[in-house]
Amino acid sequence: MKSLATSIFAFALAATPALSLVLVCPEYIPAGFLDPFTATAPALNGTYLLVSGAVGVLVAGQVRGAFTYGSDSPLGLWGAGPTANGCPGYAYLNAVSRTAAYSVLTWNATSTANWEAATGGYLTKLGAPPSSDFLACKKLNSTTSYDLFLVTASPLPVSLETAEGDIISSADCVSIKILVTHAPGI
Repeated sequence: MKSLATSIFAFALAATPALSLVLVCPEYIPAGFLDPFTATAPALNGTYLLVSGAVGVLVAGQVRGAFTYGSDSPLGLWGAGPTANGCPGYAYLNAVSRTAAYSVLTWNATSTANWEAATGGYLTKLGAPPSSDFLACKKLNSTTSYDLFLVTASPLPVSLETAEGDIISSADCVSIKILVTHAPGI
């Protein structure tokens, strides 16, 4: 009897696939709150950081969003498009270098950047080099949204390549900072 039980146990172990970690995604998107990331330039009053496709943009009007952010941490947004860790609709804001002078902002499934996003301060990408200086450039074929670039050095080139591959003149852009107006969930 003992050998039959041992055989059954050995067969059960052999038939069981290797242990794998199963990620459980939230069943709902957290309730949103008013977008806390606003442009500081007078010409762009009433514009806020958001996502268009997988690109970081400024849009006119304050919308609700379920952002996650803090001090020296990734900046995330529920409903931003790509998936993170297999969970639908969550993405992180990243700065993707185009040249030594500037980076484009994208929303991706994994975080490659940490941000300082303290209430009352300016949104700052940490790391080398840290920066809180942005350029907002009118998106091609749009009247209400702006491509965002993180300025990392000067001088800026005459032409900038957007995250979508469009070429625009840096002379047509506005220098801004992005103010963090309130803490998450408020």
